[in-house]
Amino acid sequence: MQFSIKLVKVAAAAVLIALAGCSSKSELGGQSSPARLQGKEKGAEFLAYEHSVSVDTGEARVRPLYEKVVAACKADTANGCMLLDSSLDSGHYMHARISLRAKPAGIQQLVALVAAEGELTSQGTKAEDLGRPVMDSRKRLEMLKQYQSQLQELEKRSSNNVDALIKVTKELATVQSELEEATAANSLLMQRIDTDLLNVSISAQGKRSFWSPVKRSLGNFTENLSEGTANAITALAYILPWLVGFAILFPLLRKGWRRLRAPRKGGIK
Repeated sequence: MQFSIKLVKVAAAAVLIALAGCSSKSELGGQSSPARLQGKEKGAEFLAYEHSVSVDTGEARVRPLYEKVVAACKADTANGCMLLDSSLDSGHYMHARISLRAKPAGIQQLVALVAAEGELTSQGTKAEDLGRPVMDSRKRLEMLKQYQSQLQELEKRSSNNVDALIKVTKELATVQSELEEATAANSLLMQRIDTDLLNVSISAQGKRSFWSPVKRSLGNFTENLSEGTANAITALAYILPWLVGFAILFPLLRKGWRRLRAPRKGGIK
């Protein structure tokens, strides 16, 4: 009897998987792809796009452009722009990096903003096909929902059986937790599809003034002088023992060499 019940459960699970696959295929085929920077492509319904833009501008304009892009992203609520990462480096030369996520229309506006403020040195786009992960995620969601419905029916029937009710309630809690995780994972996948990732690089390396490296060297003169003096003292500390040893051994070696070269007494003249 138990074997037949297990067999029925396995058959029911197979039917659910097949139904979930059919429903996923119909949903995948009926959704349209949002326009991207490179244009709308056939079969691109579940592509996750990542764009990269590099711009070269004057040193005095790196910080203002960086702040302008960050402010534009924070203000663009219509396209759901989210600032993921940003950094501004003023070391050897001014350089800034910004990583953000927004709808394609917002990405286009930000790329236009960056390109208008400097020389666009590079621009690229790559895409990742998330069709299979989305299909698997939806199958899992459908199966979990079906299983949850079955457990809820069992819970109603087991109201008079305390032990069975406890087991069903525990299983329902587990399924609910898994269902929430699967829903969050599916939402994350859809977010990657509906919005694009943009990496912006702003630099001033190609448009530095003639005197910029000179000023930087003069500014670091004291630091470089102290660093060079420290290195010289360290090198002297390594060399000094060898000089002392050479000063002691050289006379002995020279004396021994003279003895070897000196003619022996009673030898042939």
